[in-house]
Amino acid sequence: MVNNDIQGVVIGKSISIDSLVDRFFWSGHANPTSVWTYVVAYPTLILAIYRQNRPLLAGILLFVGINPLVAPPPENDDAWATRVVLGEQVWLEQGILSSKETLFTAVCAPIYLYTIRAAIERDPVRTVVGTVVSMVLMFLFFSRMVSLYEKETNHQNSATTN
Repeated sequence: MVNNDIQGVVIGKSISIDSLVDRFFWSGHANPTSVWTYVVAYPTLILAIYRQNRPLLAGILLFVGINPLVAPPPENDDAWATRVVLGEQVWLEQGILSSKETLFTAVCAPIYLYTIRAAIERDPVRTVVGTVVSMVLMFLFFSRMVSLYEKETNHQNSATTN
């Protein structure tokens, strides 16, 4: 998943580290620097849309696309931001369609769309409010992903010690 050193910690089963998605997306994305730059990228994206600044928009989209490709994998799962991404992996592997996290994401989606629309319409108050609410929801989602990861790793650790 992230690298061979923490692969077994993630969910206690072997996951093909050789898959292109693992190697070129998840491993770099789990780097805390990658996660935090994504956090900064969201309001920057909204700003680019609001200002109708095509070079900034293109730059932020390019940055978001290459960010996980250039970030090195984390050495361990100590960083909170790394556990966010590892939690996302657990969520996806457990089947996202039947989880509370998916419902949470579905409820949040209209707020993200509202924010983008407000930025397109260049409404400053709605854009700022939408961005702030979106960021709060992002961090709530992150917290849920960390809890999911920690629950899974605690479950796996309990199973191996019994």
